[in-house]
Amino acid sequence: MKEQNEDQLESVFDDKLLGKTLKKAKRVTLIRTIIISATVCILIAFGLIKVNTMWINEIGNKTTAQLIQKDAIMKSPNTVIRTETIDTGLLKGTIKREVFKIVEDKIIPWETQNAHFGLKGFESMSFSSYRTIIDDNTHIQIPTGERSMMFFVPQYKYKSYTNDLLKLTEYPNDKYIELGISFDKNYTLDEVKKMLPKSVHPMWYWVNGYSKEYDDWAEPVSGKWMYGIYEPSSRVGKAMNSSEIKSESDFLNRLKKVYKNDYEELKKQQKDGLIIGVVVTGTKDALLELDDKPYVKASSLGAVVDKY
Repeated sequence: MKEQNEDQLESVFDDKLLGKTLKKAKRVTLIRTIIISATVCILIAFGLIKVNTMWINEIGNKTTAQLIQKDAIMKSPNTVIRTETIDTGLLKGTIKREVFKIVEDKIIPWETQNAHFGLKGFESMSFSSYRTIIDDNTHIQIPTGERSMMFFVPQYKYKSYTNDLLKLTEYPNDKYIELGISFDKNYTLDEVKKMLPKSVHPMWYWVNGYSKEYDDWAEPVSGKWMYGIYEPSSRVGKAMNSSEIKSESDFLNRLKKVYKNDYEELKKQQKDGLIIGVVVTGTKDALLELDDKPYVKASSLGAVVDKY
């Protein structure tokens, strides 16, 4: 009887020990499973992040190349754009672009552009600046405080035309001035270069990408997206210029790759000339030589900087 009780007692202890062993094994297995699962999840997440970054960077690089291609033919007058960084997010990204205006050999930070893109490429653009209207003939760029040039399409009718050449005498001689000139009609690029006074420095040539007629009074053009040929004459402008467009044909070839419908329309106009305006820079005395020129339909002041 005593031996039987001892056997039963040992059996109970063995069951308890086995239970403890099983519980311990289960805990170890659970912990191991959690660790393995967490490790796998971390590796998968890391892999997905890396793949997402590589994928979005690739799309961002393609989008950047497309934007640079468009910048060569269409942007704000007399500006250069530099891509600073590409920020990546989940299935999307942002391209940060710094815009500068060149007046003679002076560089003016103009604005920052954020180009937003997704899996299908470019989606939208946001800007750090905006224009505020002081009156019909004066638009100010915020936050730079500089004047934003206004342009008048020769085939459109306007209630009034700006003649800021009259205001040049108000400026001191130690300033470099940016001036937008709207022509009375279309000219070829070579014609424009020959007819401008030698004292002024052409920086950007405005290309006529507009329809024939407006039924009502038109508003002056003063925007971020204007067709033009950026061919600066200053040393700094030349150093920062990357478009290297030297002729109307070169411009049209670039346009064909981006906007084929506009290319077809502008191609028809090429024989009559594509240039309807120009941005020039110089001192007030130099720019005053444009006064009373028959081809100047309107003139509009832009940025003004110190010479020294």
